[in-house]
Amino acid sequence: MVSFRIDVAKDIAACAATVPLQEEVWSGDVIVPPQLMLAAVHNGGFVALGYADDDAVAAGFVFGFVGIYDYHFRHHSHMLAVREPYRGSTLAVELKQAQRDHCLDQGIEVIGWTMDPLEARNATFNFAKLGAYTREYHRDFYGAMPDKLNAGLPSDRIYVEWPIGHDRTYKRLKGEDRPPTLEQAEAEGIRYLLKVEEGDRPGAVNAGRAGESHLLLAIPTQFQQLKAHDTGRALEWRLRVRAAFEAAFAKGYAAVEFLRAADGRGAYLLVPQPRREMPVDTDDA
Repeated sequence: MVSFRIDVAKDIAACAATVPLQEEVWSGDVIVPPQLMLAAVHNGGFVALGYADDDAVAAGFVFGFVGIYDYHFRHHSHMLAVREPYRGSTLAVELKQAQRDHCLDQGIEVIGWTMDPLEARNATFNFAKLGAYTREYHRDFYGAMPDKLNAGLPSDRIYVEWPIGHDRTYKRLKGEDRPPTLEQAEAEGIRYLLKVEEGDRPGAVNAGRAGESHLLLAIPTQFQQLKAHDTGRALEWRLRVRAAFEAAFAKGYAAVEFLRAADGRGAYLLVPQPRREMPVDTDDA
């Protein structure tokens, strides 16, 4: 088992060490300049790099900065990348744990970021491993993106929220709490809002019924492979998932888990959000 050292960046050399990783993962078209990273670090932001034993090149990094959301300070995690030989290791979790510790020390309770809702591997990490959730969908959030992961499709994103102070988050990070399997959810009779049909085609978006406590929203198992093979099919998935999420969120649902099946299938689990009661003014007129 590979062990890692997490180094928190404090100077320009450390921030510059993220550039080769950015180029490897996204290509050179979406590089965040190290000078900007350093400016963020000196104003409450966070950059950390992970190094494996006997490897002088950074194996991964995380970058985020402080922002304001709903009138509260929160940390926006803009980038997380791990080199191919170390994907599937503990490094991504260790980087997120370091970021979490940094934010808790600042008194920040939520870390947010955007992700492509069609990337099953990222959904598994963000929802099943970290315990995050989402209640927002943004169409073509970044506009046209020329990099190898995003080129050719609208850059739709869900906004992921990670409540880092919650006990559930701690248990997920420690592996003490695990989501149910997709087979278990199907056995409970939970209905699909969107399902994968034969030939990896998206099914029709089924309108939700009033009062349903749980819904499933399926996505392809390997979206990048699908996109490389059939761009038209990938666009069909983009638009169908967009319609499903927007319909669910408009009715007050949030996606709180990503469930996997033994055969690799994956689906988001959606539940109604708690109602926010308006404060009652009890003062005399």
